[in-house]
Amino acid sequence: MGPRARKIWGLLLLSGLAALVALGLTASMGPPPDNQPHPFNQDRNAVWLEHRWLARPQPAPDVEATLLALARHGVRYVYPHLIPFDRAGRLPPHSREQMRAFQDVAHGITPRVRVLPWVGGLRVGYRRTDVGGIDLGDLAQRQQIVAECRGLIDEGFDGVHLNIEPVPNDSDDLLALLRALRPALGDNHILSVSATRPAPISVPGAPNFAWTPEYLARVAALADQIVIMGYDTGLPTAGLYRRYMAYAVAASAEAVKPTARARLLIGVPTYTASGFMHRTDVETLENALFGVIAGLRGSGVGGTVEGVALYAHWTTDREEWETYERLWRGGAGPAH
Repeated sequence: MGPRARKIWGLLLLSGLAALVALGLTASMGPPPDNQPHPFNQDRNAVWLEHRWLARPQPAPDVEATLLALARHGVRYVYPHLIPFDRAGRLPPHSREQMRAFQDVAHGITPRVRVLPWVGGLRVGYRRTDVGGIDLGDLAQRQQIVAECRGLIDEGFDGVHLNIEPVPNDSDDLLALLRALRPALGDNHILSVSATRPAPISVPGAPNFAWTPEYLARVAALADQIVIMGYDTGLPTAGLYRRYMAYAVAASAEAVKPTARARLLIGVPTYTASGFMHRTDVETLENALFGVIAGLRGSGVGGTVEGVALYAHWTTDREEWETYERLWRGGAGPAH
């Protein structure tokens, strides 16, 4: 392990230990698997879709089949990836014809489904090998991003899903962007924001690793929908990950609950890429859902949590859809 990897791993361990101390937990603890009926599914779930659905022409039957299948799975919100903003805050050239074609199918055969194009990108200075293009401190770039998002609304979308990574805890620049975006989109359109995983405290030296509930509440006050990215935690055991997800649900919902408009979705992983941040035998869909259910039981925040968001559609296999149906939609929710 090189010096940079040791530093990263040390910061992750420090973050995990700080969270555990604050929560009064040990690494061996975790909520047991919970297969009992529950009332938490509302069939207002979400999924991130890959770039191709808006990037280039797709056969109409494929679009129809995909959207109908998602609707049958209780998906209310779809986030098809559009394209990252460039250094000027503009969306590079993309297929307006395909955007309209996708929406025509969605609004025609699945009218309950809301299509929110996934836009954003990497923040400047985040990765040396993958240069970021978004400088949230650049007023001119923020203004152009707002104009581009307004243009997407004019194209007929139901809102936008903003995913800029990583945003440090207590970033005033992100709040400034959201303050400008909210009125620009209009009251009948959804401003959805991907949110960094929560932690009880901000860790010195790793401001990008987690958001405190206090900062999450400030973001929620300016958005309609907050989607917690409940993965890439770096946690080493399944029990600890389930415990963390239970904490993340309860803490995030308590932070969002006082806001007048924002609702919460919990992002859960179905991808297999493994590394320091994501262990495929720990951050499984099953463990994530066990944690979500544990966090909702007895917390009194179920109405604030609309559902779960699967990351991502292109990595979710049949077995994982069955797990999702059994554990999440198999409860005593409205549709069942």
